[in-house]
Amino acid sequence: MAKFDNVPCPTVQNLYFIGRNYVEHIEELGNERPTEPLIFTKSLSCVAMSGAKIPYPGHSHSLHFEGEMVFVLREHEDFKKDNAMILAGCGIDFTARDIQSDLKKRGWPWFTAKCFRGSAVLSSKFISIPMDSLPRLAVETWINGEKRQHGLYTKKLFPVPILTEYLSKLVDIGENDVLFTGTPAGVGEVAPGDNIEVRLLVDDEVQIQVQCEVE
Repeated sequence: MAKFDNVPCPTVQNLYFIGRNYVEHIEELGNERPTEPLIFTKSLSCVAMSGAKIPYPGHSHSLHFEGEMVFVLREHEDFKKDNAMILAGCGIDFTARDIQSDLKKRGWPWFTAKCFRGSAVLSSKFISIPMDSLPRLAVETWINGEKRQHGLYTKKLFPVPILTEYLSKLVDIGENDVLFTGTPAGVGEVAPGDNIEVRLLVDDEVQIQVQCEVE
């Protein structure tokens, strides 16, 4: 089994999310394929840690799970240098899909579809992994013990070095900024009482898990 150092989830400074980073997920929702990274943010008040109970958002009738690989960014870090390391974990990007669909039709921002209590769930631990080992990563989502998502790092439209380079042209990346890097195909609805578990794998071996229950 691959061995990596485990570290606690740091105190998050900013949350960045990448939309439409897997072709199959783009197709399942009938979206347009982006030619550059599609970035959105969530407020820190959306963060919940593994093991939390997530309140079903009162303004939505279609809460969707999105399991994702998550990375911790460092201020002034050059992820293209030799022997560069990064902290990798996993998380859940909850989305009020009915609200998002309506906002997309109107051409309005996604805030109410993405920003609500518990909509960004983070693993309590991360692994320290070399950047050149990222192609060995995969993510899985399990709902009530049934596997619903499986996505390989190598299938991302925009890998981490491209994402961080693009992001750094727009904002100053801060210490312990967190980057959710997109969900693979297989997203779907959850209801109160459902248990969601997302797993980060290296060479098909589980390294990190994040779990929550919708209430």
